[in-house]
Amino acid sequence: MKRYLLVLGLPLLLWSNQFDATLENEIQWLEEESFVVSASRVKENIKKTSASISIIDEDMISKMGLNNLTDVLATISGISVSQSAIYFKEIASRGIKDFTSKHILFMIDGHSIDAILLNGGSTAVLDNMPLHNVKRIEVIKGPASALYGANAFTGLVNIITKNASDIDGSIVNSKIGSYNTKELNLLYGKQYEDLSIVANINFYKTDGNSVFVKKDRANNSATTDPYLEQLNANIKLDYKNFYLSTMYTKRDDGSYFGPLGEVSNDNNPKLDYFYMESGYKQNINKMIDLSTRIYFDRYTTNNRWHLLTIPGNVDMKNAFKNTKQGIEVLGTVKINQNFTSILGTTYEKHKQYDIQTITNGVNLSNTPNSFAPNVNRDMKAFYLNNLYDLNNNVRFTFGIRYDDYSDFDSNTAPRGGVSWQIDENNILKFMYGEGFRTPTFAEAYNVSSIIQGNTNLIPEKVKTYETTFENTYFTNTITKFTYFNNEFTDLITQSGNIYINSGKTKTEGLEFEAKYNLPRGSYILANYTYQKAKNTITNTDLANIAKHKGNIFLNYKINKYFSSFNHLVLKGKTKRAISDTRDEVSGYGIFNSSLIAKNLYKKMQFKVSINNVFNKKAYDPSNINYTFDDYEKEGRNFMFEVSYKF
Repeated sequence: MKRYLLVLGLPLLLWSNQFDATLENEIQWLEEESFVVSASRVKENIKKTSASISIIDEDMISKMGLNNLTDVLATISGISVSQSAIYFKEIASRGIKDFTSKHILFMIDGHSIDAILLNGGSTAVLDNMPLHNVKRIEVIKGPASALYGANAFTGLVNIITKNASDIDGSIVNSKIGSYNTKELNLLYGKQYEDLSIVANINFYKTDGNSVFVKKDRANNSATTDPYLEQLNANIKLDYKNFYLSTMYTKRDDGSYFGPLGEVSNDNNPKLDYFYMESGYKQNINKMIDLSTRIYFDRYTTNNRWHLLTIPGNVDMKNAFKNTKQGIEVLGTVKINQNFTSILGTTYEKHKQYDIQTITNGVNLSNTPNSFAPNVNRDMKAFYLNNLYDLNNNVRFTFGIRYDDYSDFDSNTAPRGGVSWQIDENNILKFMYGEGFRTPTFAEAYNVSSIIQGNTNLIPEKVKTYETTFENTYFTNTITKFTYFNNEFTDLITQSGNIYINSGKTKTEGLEFEAKYNLPRGSYILANYTYQKAKNTITNTDLANIAKHKGNIFLNYKINKYFSSFNHLVLKGKTKRAISDTRDEVSGYGIFNSSLIAKNLYKKMQFKVSINNVFNKKAYDPSNINYTFDDYEKEGRNFMFEVSYKF
């Protein structure tokens, strides 16, 4: 620990090297941190919002030596990221961990990226999302179903992309680094009178962090082959009151392990994801704003698996398509200066089709031995959210949403809270919310011999209580404490080879965040999370969830040319399941550092990043049902990045 703190503190020795900074830059930075749009669907002062919010803006993103969305999420209090058995990451919110991360809703500019209807979750699409076109990431911890519906069960991540005015030209970005990693990003943004255009395209290729596995589930020794080739593209057009946005992602992966825990270089999951959204926004009068949007999502996958633990070995190809199309109308009514009401209605149509199952060369599609059926689902919803300012210092929030699914019972999710600015230095918030998650197509309808669906399932439910206290008494210092308590019921679990509602879980904990602003834009930032997750039926701790997690950051501007960003990741030990006799997974501290050079040559910027500087051996816990070896994290690795703005 001492050497980590020493490295974090080294830039302070250079304090005598002062520089000039403009007040305009500081004011812009403060404005970016002072509001949030995801908590109530309107732009709102973050001090008054009744939600637990973390924001990562583009300034911090550009300074970090991080490469993708999940790297950023891992730095946020209450959020944990770990390796799964296959190619994508698992993202946990406040102690609730799931293989496909389907308890968290991911959005891009308010568009839900939840079109993977078979298994739920969005990390297969987004876990390696590049960050060059990201303006800010807003993370709501706790249920947001009262505004966003089923998948906003334990949290919400809204990725807000840049506008044309943020770019104002063309930016070329190139990276090379360890594991034979290569990346090229082209970003363009321009305003032409009433028309604004933003376009981004990204090519990414890596061999990945290949590790030797002493013993996989098939009792074999092997080396993983987690390569990745990926294409990302985005276009956003705004013309007067109209807008059009699209996103396309294509991935070709080597699997980290296999879906049943065997290491095989014959595994090859592939996916294509596309969405298009078009909308119209109109200011009707001083009181009423109205917006309408229509959207279409398509997710296609074509996976090849080599399953060694099934007798005789099995070469399996499975493929399917999911589509989601919908329409939403949202109105904001400002009744007076103290009362604002947000109300909306949504209709969506979900479809799963073109199922393909080929096992050892035999086409089992459209037979009882196909792994999944064709299925449809309709969803209708209505929601209402009210913001009432009792005075300048007290805001009440109350919201409710009603969802009706064609194949499951309807759900009602309320939320409420109060934010009280006690004085100029202290803010106190109380919040309550309920959430739900509807069974996925796999949980309800799968016909696989490995795990069967169950049409008698009901949605999972959660009730959450939160209290937040924020203090700015000390000069240049902000501290925030949040206590949370979640009660989960009707959780969907496996019993034998069928899904059932049986899980009951309680999680509670404390999140601490602090920021100390050093002169001229430098700062120290730290967060810590304590979380206790317990199965209330068996009265045992949940497996593979670390109780302690933290981050310490030091951003230091050395002079007008150079700045450094240093990051220490801390994670406590992790308990196993009761049935798992292996030793606990050790905790770790991993130190990352990056150096940024600006203004050396015209509009060119350079960044060198070293992750895991001290080459610390660290592991994410594996499930004993999948593999005996834990998942080894990346050792020391490097990334060199150069960008140029035209």
